[in-house]
Amino acid sequence: MASPVQMECPNCEAALKVPPAVFGKKIKCKHCGHAFVVQDPDDEPRKPAKPQKPAKPTKSEAKPAKPASPPPPPTPAPAKKSEFADDEDEGPSNIEVIHESDTARCPHCAKELDPPDAVVCVHCGFNNVTRAKAETKKVWAPTAEDWIMHLLPGIVALLICIGLIVFNIISLVRMREWLEGTFLEMDDKDAAGRKKFYIAPGAFIFFFIVISLPIFVPAVKFAFRRLVKEYMPSEKVKI
Repeated sequence: MASPVQMECPNCEAALKVPPAVFGKKIKCKHCGHAFVVQDPDDEPRKPAKPQKPAKPTKSEAKPAKPASPPPPPTPAPAKKSEFADDEDEGPSNIEVIHESDTARCPHCAKELDPPDAVVCVHCGFNNVTRAKAETKKVWAPTAEDWIMHLLPGIVALLICIGLIVFNIISLVRMREWLEGTFLEMDDKDAAGRKKFYIAPGAFIFFFIVISLPIFVPAVKFAFRRLVKEYMPSEKVKI
């Protein structure tokens, strides 16, 4: 800590001890109350000495100056207003550091990520995994006609799947009735009292199921893709 420097009040010429920390600031004289700006003695140009005026000795001049003692070690104490404080300042200003919240931000646009672990920034399209910015494009909003034309094939495929299932269930239940009275019917009866056929009804049921599978399986896949996985119509880019 630098020792105080002795200087005179420009109004009453009383001796004042001023710490170097107030150089360049306005202070008040504790004797006459005059406010003035303290200049660093090393920076002030040399002025011609003024003729000494006979003046009344002040209390500070009448007493012998005490030898300067070494400054005490700094101790934490509450700040109080100094006698050399600026009359416009209430006291030493408190400097506060504003800490930003630890919110995840996009490294490209510095905006908050929503959610914090988002891979792609919703503001600029920057991908935090590939470290590349997604390309933006303007598209037309899909119309009712676009929705119908996109979903209609999937609906037709779904109806085909339902029709095949219903047909196979009905054939399983009524195949014997369909074969009665045809050339496949025999005069003999089985142990249950039902008429026998040259070709068992179960063979026809199995045949219908086999020929339905190549149609049913692709139709199910197409209906799922069009109605569930890719239910949105294709984008139309604005030119």
